[in-house]
Amino acid sequence: MCWWPRWFASVGVIVALLRRRWNPLGVLFFATLVTASASYLALGASVTVAGGLSLPVAIASAVMLALEAAALLLACSYAFETCDVACRTAPDRPAPVFDPTHLPFVSLHVAAYNEPPDMLIETIQSLEALDYPNFEIVVIDNNTIDEDVWRPVERYCAGKDRITFVHVAPWPGFKSGALNHVLTEHMDPRAELIGVIDADYIVQPDYLRSTVGHFVDEDLAFLQTPQDYREWEGDTYLTACYDAYRYFFVSTMRSRQNRNSIIFTGTMGLIRRDVLVDVGGWAEWCITEDAELSFRILRAGFSGIFLPQSFGHGIMPLTFSALKRQYFRWCFGGLQILRRHWWSMLPWDRSPGNRLTRAQRIDYLLGGLQWFGGFLTFAFTLVFAISASLVLSGQRVAFRPFAGPALLLPLVLGATSTLRAVWALRHLADISLRRALLALANWLALSWPIALACAKIFVSGKGVFMRTPKWRGERTFGEALRATKVESSLAASVLLAALSMVLLRRGGTLLPGLALWQAVVFGSAPLMAWLNLRTELSGALARRQRTEERRERLSTLAPHFARAGVGVAILGAVALFVVGGTDSGERRTLNVPRRDADDAGPLGNLGVLPDAATSGDEDTGSDTPSGPGSSSDVTPSETTTTATSGGVATTTPATSAPTRAAPTTLPSAPTTVPANTSTTATPATTAPATTTTAPPAPGPAPAPAPATSTTTTTTPRSAPTTASPPTSSAPPTSSAPPTSDRPTRP
Repeated sequence: MCWWPRWFASVGVIVALLRRRWNPLGVLFFATLVTASASYLALGASVTVAGGLSLPVAIASAVMLALEAAALLLACSYAFETCDVACRTAPDRPAPVFDPTHLPFVSLHVAAYNEPPDMLIETIQSLEALDYPNFEIVVIDNNTIDEDVWRPVERYCAGKDRITFVHVAPWPGFKSGALNHVLTEHMDPRAELIGVIDADYIVQPDYLRSTVGHFVDEDLAFLQTPQDYREWEGDTYLTACYDAYRYFFVSTMRSRQNRNSIIFTGTMGLIRRDVLVDVGGWAEWCITEDAELSFRILRAGFSGIFLPQSFGHGIMPLTFSALKRQYFRWCFGGLQILRRHWWSMLPWDRSPGNRLTRAQRIDYLLGGLQWFGGFLTFAFTLVFAISASLVLSGQRVAFRPFAGPALLLPLVLGATSTLRAVWALRHLADISLRRALLALANWLALSWPIALACAKIFVSGKGVFMRTPKWRGERTFGEALRATKVESSLAASVLLAALSMVLLRRGGTLLPGLALWQAVVFGSAPLMAWLNLRTELSGALARRQRTEERRERLSTLAPHFARAGVGVAILGAVALFVVGGTDSGERRTLNVPRRDADDAGPLGNLGVLPDAATSGDEDTGSDTPSGPGSSSDVTPSETTTTATSGGVATTTPATSAPTRAAPTTLPSAPTTVPANTSTTATPATTAPATTTTAPPAPGPAPAPAPATSTTTTTTPRSAPTTASPPTSSAPPTSSAPPTSDRPTRP
């Protein structure tokens, strides 16, 4: 081991040169962690390559080595973020400029889906109270079916200065599709900045005055402030969730701020309108469209800043099942970004449109890979289960030494990573040890949904959602176990294996200890679920919880309705064949007519001129013209159809192109909505085309065009002093943002 001090000294010098703004303690800690991790990987490689293993055992050892390398890489990345914030002596970037007299027009977008109306109105009222002269509020409710949910919000917004209310259903693209619709159809043309606000946030009056002045810097494309929450004090479960949320903003975002690689997290953030248009708008293929947008903005050569001060407070997911679905969505969306843009994150991508620095590429690449932490936890659980079964059956685990001095290093690395996380929570979030341990348990409890999202990304790149067991309303630990049956089963299995090895005195110390840690990881889920059952909610939060449960029921019932529809169709087809094939008792004979010898058949006159075809048969006169060019086959159509909707008549002229004389169905058309009105656009009615031609030629008529069915309700704000173009609704297609005159940054 005489080489270890020289290796450690070399790593320490490299870290000190690369991180010159770290204090000596940070350099020492990170250099020690990197050196120890590399030493353990060297041990694993030597066992795999030169350990005299058989081929199957060598393959198992190589897989284990890959898992260990990935886990240690993620541990080092988390340690780097902690040291970069806690041990930094000076920032790498200068303080952002700020001009309080810079007051451009801001358009605030509030996207809502099935939100409690009183909560959404409270959010709108907080935005109306903003101390800022130039702004508008656009509230878009997308795909909420129950009118009792969105109509009260529409009535509140009607006639309000600065406020436009839009309801669209059905509408594609989820939240990003709704935001693209606002971007292209409902924004004030004076708007230079766009702010995104979640439907449950209460925003402080000084939000815009304290942030907009930073955009005097023309290089700044977006600004992000922390996502903060309210009504969590005094509850153990909600406090653990709150502290776990805060870590990202007090550690990761503050670290990435030094390298201009922050993430735009959507709510409580501002973005330049022309930059958003230049990069293509919101990505409707990604379920974390805000984080994906920031990557494209930075890749285009712009910059973003993070301000650590909170200016608004929202509501966290109030049930543990809702929290698991949220983390599943975040993980799946982060992996969607990695799957789509991984090549741009590599250091050798030199494409002209990629202006990312090396540090930005590393941050986004590691940020995507960090989501695999839950998957690695589950993978190690499987490895330990296999190892425990081998040990309990009296066999030796050959792919790793689980006894002797070699067991010390992995134990130290695991303990160091856990202690580092607890210390970072206490120091950076300024919380007690008890709160830090509960926040750590909250992280560990989410390992299974994150592992599930990692597995899903390999089979589907499209947005999917997680289903969770429903609460029965019982406040017992048994209900918590039932709601987390997968995690509870895993915890019980590895705990039983650990206890068996201890009682039978097999496996030494390391293997039972690691298995016990895996039991703690998955056992955190029923603990969090049980704490959640004990949560007492206020009236407003209880209504929000019912909204979460309604969403959960809808997402769960949709697949059942689809399967029921398929089943009904199959039963209907079977019944049709059974009934149609039943003998009625009356036997009929099918008579096939015989053709005369001199009958040429229906194709006998093919290729013969009309005169020649009729000259030989005096009795073959016909009153119906036939053949191409006859008036019964094609007629010009110049009809108009008028549809009345909400008191507004929309006249849609039909095209002048020749059409068959058959009933025509006109597709729905957008309805222009005057100011201070609420109009619902409905599909145009089916009307026959008016013609004066002979009956159509024999044969089937062309099928009518299908009519779309989209409801768009728009309640614009009162007309401002400066005239703006009227608001119009659009058909349900993905809105492509308009082009911008802003030049692309060289």
